[in-house]
Amino acid sequence: MVLSQMSRAKMMAIAFIVGYGAPLLIAAITVASTAGAEKYSSKQACWLNWSESMALLAFVIPALTIVAINLVVLIVVLAATQPDEKHALMVIARCVAILTPLFGLTWGFGIGTMV
Repeated sequence: MVLSQMSRAKMMAIAFIVGYGAPLLIAAITVASTAGAEKYSSKQACWLNWSESMALLAFVIPALTIVAINLVVLIVVLAATQPDEKHALMVIARCVAILTPLFGLTWGFGIGTMV
């Protein structure tokens, strides 16, 4: 286990800060930087529009950052494994490479309906 020396309470505190604090910070920065009555008073269903406030970047940038970090972690894990474990990890990496775009289609359709 990578984080075996950390206590459960410390791991839970970090998880809550990252899981709840980071989205709250992103939402607060987005609302503060795109604030204005004329930007949120339109008849559109979602305030994450592109043409008026470009607030959609509050979703796109964190999502792409998470994908990039996950890819870096995957590459580091694949590089640090023993030769006998490498085959199993390559099978997992191949499945991830196939399933990620497939599951990403639903996100693409969702964004396509908003734009």
